[in-house]
Order: sequence, then structure tokens, then C-alpha cells
Amino acid sequence: MKLTLRILSYLALLGLGIALLQLPRPLAPEQLGAIEATASVDPMPLGAYCPGPLAEVGGEQGTDLGSIERVGKATFNLWGAEAQAQENGGLFLSVEGEEQSTKLLSANQTQAVSRDRLSGLAASYCPMPQVSGYFIVGDSGPGSESVLHLANPNDVDLMVDLELVLESEVATDRISLAAGEHKLLSLVGLSSAESSFALRYQTSGLPVAAFMQLREVSGLSATGVALVPPTKPVSTGAIAGLVVAENAIKAPILRVFNPGLEDVELNLQAINSTDFDLIQIRVPAGVMLEQELNLPAGVNLITFEAASDLVLSVRNDVISSKVDFEWLMPAPAFERDLYLQSPGSTDLVIANPGLEAINLVIESSISQAVSVPARSSLVIPIDRGALKIAGSGFMASLNLLSPAGYAVIQPTEMRNIGESIRVFVR
Repeated sequence: MKLTLRILSYLALLGLGIALLQLPRPLAPEQLGAIEATASVDPMPLGAYCPGPLAEVGGEQGTDLGSIERVGKATFNLWGAEAQAQENGGLFLSVEGEEQSTKLLSANQTQAVSRDRLSGLAASYCPMPQVSGYFIVGDSGPGSESVLHLANPNDVDLMVDLELVLESEVATDRISLAAGEHKLLSLVGLSSAESSFALRYQTSGLPVAAFMQLREVSGLSATGVALVPPTKPVSTGAIAGLVVAENAIKAPILRVFNPGLEDVELNLQAINSTDFDLIQIRVPAGVMLEQELNLPAGVNLITFEAASDLVLSVRNDVISSKVDFEWLMPAPAFERDLYLQSPGSTDLVIANPGLEAINLVIESSISQAVSVPARSSLVIPIDRGALKIAGSGFMASLNLLSPAGYAVIQPTEMRNIGESIRVFVR
């Protein structure tokens, strides 16, 4: 009987299998006649932010504990007359457009200040707000002061996490920003008054505008001020606009931070009109290093490459009628025309980090065609007003040197993600 039941079970399973094989199979996507379509994705409104007037900590005498307020007035230089601007501490700018570039929106700001504890020329390009970024220019040691400018361009509140990498520890803090709010934060407490530190910021998901303001004094005299936008870790790139003065009081200083978990070998070339220097530095994981760059007077182009991402910056000190300094950052080469408003008569530094010569047309008060050889720089005096650089593969900076002090404006491309995409409809 058991044998008969077993045979009947096998026959039932066999019949079920044959029935399943004879069922109609589902059609593959191709057999269903999938339709390919193109969808247009409009980019979000293009936004930029200028930090506005500089901050003074502790009042004019530096003795008011907890006091931090804006002083003086910043001058905004805007390209894009249709931009909707709303000032709230700094200057928010927003404009809609499908073809996003500096032609649609480009802004920078300058401020000359002459006070007992705050003196020099500060200038910055006004970039797009970002979700995260790095500053490795922080200094809160004797005679130095670092102030973080944070602004929320969004219609909702957000949180910003700060992480300071110090010599002996990693300090953290969390800052809340209401919609449209701008905050000024002295970093002397969080940095434990260390002479140098790296700062990383990360938001809760929406972009934020961030700048680092730096001030120095020597004895009772203010000796320079700078306003620095954030930067990103990169493995290859270049730093343009480094003009070493004949009477430089200090050699340029390279500062590099390794945010990774492994040591990294950095290969750096400093290229001027007659020669180049090759510098190799091993940067331990989680460590920030400084090194003097013994560069000749004149324009120098810094190119670098590493096995993994690093954060770099170069400090340049200058004597005009005042002692002043600036921090220069890596920036990508422009692959389309660049539009700017020059804040005054200044020097335009064009750099070509590539391996082939490039041809450009520069339009300011006059129009001129220039050729920039491979891995070289060119200095062109320009007047105040609208400036257009037509071409691709170039880097540019506006080097400001006046009786008020020294500053460098490093423009970056303005672009949101938004383009045509292909979708399959079933």
C-alpha cells in the first residue's frame, strides 16, 4: 500500500511540473514594447551668498566678553541684473535659468577696513552654498583670530555639525540655523587657542553658506585680514594666482590636511616663468602639515597630485603700505566662458594648468586675444567693470593690491545639476 501511495505522489508531482511548463511565459521588457522617452529636468534656481561686512570680536578694545558684531561696509560686485537679492547679514542671491554659468550669476565682495584691531583688505568670490566643506586656514594662537560666518539660505531650519581637528584631539559642536539666519562664531574656545587647525562642516541635508574670517595683530598693530571660502578634498588640481612679491616678508606657506585613514604621498610642482620645483610630502592620516615654499618673485602656478584626496591651501604675505595676507585654494579650470565684475583696477592672473597652449579672448574696457602656453601664467592689468574671458581650460583670479591691503578673488563655476535624461516607460 505504501509503495502504491509513493508512486501516485511521484505521478502527481510530474503532472504539476508539465502543467507549469505549458503555462504562457511573461514577456520580457523588450517584448512588451518598452518605449524610450526623454524627460527634461530643469535645474534649481542658481544661488550664491556673500558674507557681508567683517566681524569684530570683543568690541573695539577687545574687552567685551561674548561680544561679536559687524563693522564697516562691504562692497558687492554683481553680474546678473535679474538676480533677486535679499540682504540678511550677508547677501543672498538667486536667479532661475536653464543655462547655468557665471553668465547667469556671478558675485564677489570687497572690504577695506582700518581699525586698531582689524586692518587690511578682505575680498572673496561668493560661491554657491554647499552641504559640506573644509577650512584648513584656521588660526587662534597668539595674535591670531578666526571667526566662522554661517548662513542658512533655505526656507527651513537646519543643523550644522562642526569638527575641528586639533593637534591632540578632535573637537565637535552643533549649530542650529533658523531659515534665513546668519551667525558669527568665534572659534577661539572650540579650537583651544591652537595656532592652526582644520575645520569640517556638514549640514543636516540642505546647503549652507560658510566663510572663515582671519585677523592678525602684531603687538598693538593690526597686520592683516582675510575672508576665505570653503574648499573640498581633491587628489589632483592646481592653485593659481600666487604672486610672490619682491619684498615679501615671508615665504609662501603650504598647509595640507589628510582627512583619510591612510598616509598619502603628495607630489607638488611650483611652476614659474623660468623654472619649477618638485616637492614631495608624506601626509599621515588625520594630520595637518605646514611647509614653506621657497619660490622666486613673480607669478607661480602650483600643481599637485596624490593617491587619495587631500585638502590644500597656500598662504601668501605681502607688504604694500600695510602688511596683509591671503589664503589661496585649489580650483578647477573653467570649461566655458567666465563672467565677472572687477571691483577696481587690478591684475587679472590667467593660468593654464594643461599640457597644451590655450587661446582666450578677454573683454573688459578693451578686447584682447591672448595665448597662454602650457603650464604657465599670464598677468593682465584690467579696469573696474564688467569682465568676460572667452575660452576653456583656464584658471583665473583677481589680485588686489592697494594702499588698503592685499586680497585675491578666486572665481568658481556656477552650476546646478539639471539636464535631459532618458527613461523607459512600460
